[in-house]
Amino acid sequence: MENSQILQSPNDYRQYQYLTLENGLAVLLVHQADSEKSAAALTVNVGHFDDPAEREGLAHFLEHMLFLGSANYPDAGEYQHFINHHGGSHNAWTGTEHSSFFFDIDTRFFAEALARFADMFSQPLFNSEYVEKERHAIEAEFSLKLKDDGRRIYQAHKESINPAHPFAKFSVGNLSTLADTEQGSLQHALQEFFTTQYSASRMTLTLVSSLSLAQQQQYVEQYFCTLPSHLPKKPPLDVPLYLQQHQAIQLNIQPHRDTQKLVVSFALPDIQPWYRYKVISFIAHILGDEGPGSLLSLLKQQDLVNQLSAGGGIDGSNYKDFTISFELTEKGLIERDRILQALFSMLAMLKAKPLPQPLFAERQKLLHWAYLYQEPATALQTANHLSVSMQHYPVHDIIFGDYRMEQPDEALYQQVLGYFTSENMRLMLIAPGVPVQQQARWYHTPYSIDKLQPDLLAQLSNAKPDPQLRLPATNPYLDGDITLLAPDKHMDNPVCIHDEKSLCVWYKADTEFASPKGHLFVQLSLPQSLGNCRQLAATRLWVELFLDNINQQFYAATTIGLVYNLHVQRQGISIHTSGLSANQLRLLQDLLQQMLQQDFSEHRFNELKRQLSRHWRNSSKNKPVARLFSQLSALLQPQNPEIDILADALEALDFQSFIQFHQQLLQQVHIESLMLGNWTSAQAKQLTTILKQWQAKLRDTGNRLPNPQFNIQGLGPVWLQLDVEHSDHALVIYLPAQHATPEQMALFMLANHVMSPEYFHQLRTEQQLGYLVGTGYVPINMLPGIAFYVQSPTTSCDTLYEATVMFFRAFLSDTETLSAEEFAEIKHGILAQLNERDNSLGARAKRYWLALGQQDYSFALNERIVQSMQQLTLEQFTGFLQQLLLPDYDAIFLATDSKPEHSHLRFSDPQSLKQQLKQTQIDFDTTDKVI
Repeated sequence: MENSQILQSPNDYRQYQYLTLENGLAVLLVHQADSEKSAAALTVNVGHFDDPAEREGLAHFLEHMLFLGSANYPDAGEYQHFINHHGGSHNAWTGTEHSSFFFDIDTRFFAEALARFADMFSQPLFNSEYVEKERHAIEAEFSLKLKDDGRRIYQAHKESINPAHPFAKFSVGNLSTLADTEQGSLQHALQEFFTTQYSASRMTLTLVSSLSLAQQQQYVEQYFCTLPSHLPKKPPLDVPLYLQQHQAIQLNIQPHRDTQKLVVSFALPDIQPWYRYKVISFIAHILGDEGPGSLLSLLKQQDLVNQLSAGGGIDGSNYKDFTISFELTEKGLIERDRILQALFSMLAMLKAKPLPQPLFAERQKLLHWAYLYQEPATALQTANHLSVSMQHYPVHDIIFGDYRMEQPDEALYQQVLGYFTSENMRLMLIAPGVPVQQQARWYHTPYSIDKLQPDLLAQLSNAKPDPQLRLPATNPYLDGDITLLAPDKHMDNPVCIHDEKSLCVWYKADTEFASPKGHLFVQLSLPQSLGNCRQLAATRLWVELFLDNINQQFYAATTIGLVYNLHVQRQGISIHTSGLSANQLRLLQDLLQQMLQQDFSEHRFNELKRQLSRHWRNSSKNKPVARLFSQLSALLQPQNPEIDILADALEALDFQSFIQFHQQLLQQVHIESLMLGNWTSAQAKQLTTILKQWQAKLRDTGNRLPNPQFNIQGLGPVWLQLDVEHSDHALVIYLPAQHATPEQMALFMLANHVMSPEYFHQLRTEQQLGYLVGTGYVPINMLPGIAFYVQSPTTSCDTLYEATVMFFRAFLSDTETLSAEEFAEIKHGILAQLNERDNSLGARAKRYWLALGQQDYSFALNERIVQSMQQLTLEQFTGFLQQLLLPDYDAIFLATDSKPEHSHLRFSDPQSLKQQLKQTQIDFDTTDKVI
């Protein structure tokens, strides 16, 4: 047993205990008194790098199989069923060198969940029936991502490195890599891999609970002491990622989506030993700056790039790729060498100067504030994050490691900059028309590899600092008071402090999270933004151009976490600012002022119009299930037309017409605003003054706009077939409520809660009908509903439809046999979720803002749903399910195939159905609602 001093923030009131079991398992126990759920996460130092050469994807396959039965809990669906029915959730992931498993649950059932969780890692069954089924699930997952550019580019990258490095391995697996062979069965390979890789000595476990540390320790010793402990810790990698021939090259890749990017990468060694200094993230901050004198500012002025990001790239235990990614304009695609020249001029400037200590001190200050006022996290988030951190940091820095930022000595700073050379550089050019000569394995990515010309490398090596480039200026948003409000200033709900015909302001001081942060929301209702598709498209482009215009001016605010966002909403445009409350009102005032004095250039209009149109057209390449849900949203929301229709309207928009639209946009403006967080009442009055003064500068003001919606009652079940750019079959079945009442919301929420794990287990695990399988609670315009969705590489929609109907009938039959006690236990699981407190200030702010958008001025809808759920009987629930099965229920079936033969379903197309819906359009206001 071991207890070590773990550094924690003075504002972190959780208790921690670190211990090591006799089998070598490192454990961190966290007592969080106010945690509404308990959570556990186990991370193991095993990933796809450990796959046998002849069985690529085995680590990923093992991750799947661990959930499908263990010695004491042999039923393949029992673990998921138990977690879900007791208000919890679970998941897992497999990475390059680690895999992680995690869950949360109602604390009353934590011990039983831990028993099941531990048994997964000590006595997995690897049942032959599920080995065969699950390899088909892996194949479906692999097929699902065949056109995913992330995977496609990743594979081309793998084929351009040292083939002896494990990064070169195929990580996902498919039917061909996960098959029985002459050397042995897949089941045997699984067992052997588990035995030779999984050991307590390579695992880190974190528990988070309101239970005492002593009780948690008892559970850990009871359930996890039997984990195998026969293996030593893994040695670090010693094979280099790149050999000399893999540097100074350009990788040309043709993407599936219409994208133009240049990615410059520099090879670094393992950066984990430098974690105390955050020198890599500091350099990324400087190179990624977007303010005046920045690399991005210069390249945008030269019309070469639209966006830049720095500091990403793959990393592992003996390598790190530091990448600078440029989103290219048409001109930039041609004149790439000018971009490289500017980058190396920036690097030359950095190398010629010592560490800029004032800038480094700013980053230290921000990280210190982040440490003092850590964003709250759920028990599940905390457990998962800390179990991973235990793999990377010494015990005392498990928490503080992410925030520790000591000033490096000059030698280390220059050593890191010394890796940024042309000889140590690789380029990746991603664009539709690049010359290619071969296809990557597995994902068939067209690519080629070219050596960079020696004269270019020499030119970059000799680059001199450009006088137009300079380091970021001192941040003007770092001053200000971050004093916390006194706890007695806390308000239970927002109050309306200003209510006029054209302006409504709500205010809520919130001290519960002991954070110096706040949120401001401003909804501008703009009648001129939503009259037709042309106005809707123009509004979206207006927001893009506005953000592009102001980016340089306000970038300094974003670097300290003072965030601003503009969104096109159903009524117009909404502004959301968040971060430290100090200087946030100033930021909002400046943003509003900028809206009144915009000058748009025709050149940027054309560039961003092209970019936005390309983005919309790329949506046709989304996975089929996502396309179907997008179509559903477009069908049922009048001011949310199909992306293709918006793209057509955008492409028909010329600059002169856009300027006319811009001149008329801010007319008849109604404002609704919410201020929530570390704000005083004086600041709330200041917000009101700012909004009134801004509104006084407008031509006129207006009333709040209604939210139109479609009424689908009486249309009967209808089948819509959509063409998608994908070979997979997909089906979405949407069952809407008849009324937007708390009772209906409770019924649909409960149905989704109970059916979701069962539907997944039956159609995905047992029947292997697809990889993407699930149900979702889908409220549209406050009207609740439930959606079933399946995507399959092999199974047609009529089979998916029949399987869903059969599942529903069997589910109803099983539900009717429940006892009152069993039904009460099922309800308890979802009631625990509904009664959960907000886990962060941001979550609370969004919840109240959503309530205002729904005109729920009592902020009591959730309580009314809880009350309805508590009163719900089994008879009412089964009657509700029987109603959903009626042949004339107003359901919408969206599919990639035609409707089943001999079906009672009416066939339609989206345009015809939308025309019918337009005839039933109603305004969604308080007279139509129960709130």
